[in-house]
Amino acid sequence: MKVSVAVPAYNEEGFLEKCLQSLRRQTVPVEIVVCDNNSTDRTYEIAKKYADRVVKERRQGVVFAFNAAAMATTGELIAFTGADCIVPPDWIEKFLPCFNNPKTIACFGPVRALEDRHRKTFRMFSIFHMSLVKLKLSWGISDANMIMRKKILERVGYFDPNVKMLEDSWLFKRIRRYGKIKFLRNNIVKTSVRRVAKEGKKRILADRTIALVKMKVFKSVGDERFKTVR
Repeated sequence: MKVSVAVPAYNEEGFLEKCLQSLRRQTVPVEIVVCDNNSTDRTYEIAKKYADRVVKERRQGVVFAFNAAAMATTGELIAFTGADCIVPPDWIEKFLPCFNNPKTIACFGPVRALEDRHRKTFRMFSIFHMSLVKLKLSWGISDANMIMRKKILERVGYFDPNVKMLEDSWLFKRIRRYGKIKFLRNNIVKTSVRRVAKEGKKRILADRTIALVKMKVFKSVGDERFKTVR
């Protein structure tokens, strides 16, 4: 089963190389597709060095970039991660057995802090999200660590461009009717803490809580308050 990895990138010269190196160290073959989302630094040059394909997207925003990268993939499975993330060598290998069951359509795993600072904050976010999952209030999904069948993604029309916050949870809400979704607790991806450092954990937690309530109660998600960083 061929696997592709979609990576959005906006001015990521400081992180992208290490991310792509970690993808190149996978224990199973993967196709790497990077979307350069109007970068003005060396992002495109770095992506060309490591990726199998680099596409460009003029519409600014991670949702547009994810969609452009996903549409350019050729694998039966598409994994998603961020340009500021580091994945373990067996990241894809751990996910693959889940898809031996034809009813499984997607899998996801936890995200932890790459740097020491804010490590406790990320763990708190993880506990918060998984509590919501257990209460069936939301999916504790992160598009930094997830994989799904491409045919399912195509069926729902990819990420919704009108949803700029919790776009990952919104996507899983839309696909869950088509099959089983599994959570792999031990398949951890590490990501930069720059969002927390810039916005502050209280604001992020408040914004996401409001968005989750709107998703559950009003069946919609509001506009993103975060500034573009990827």
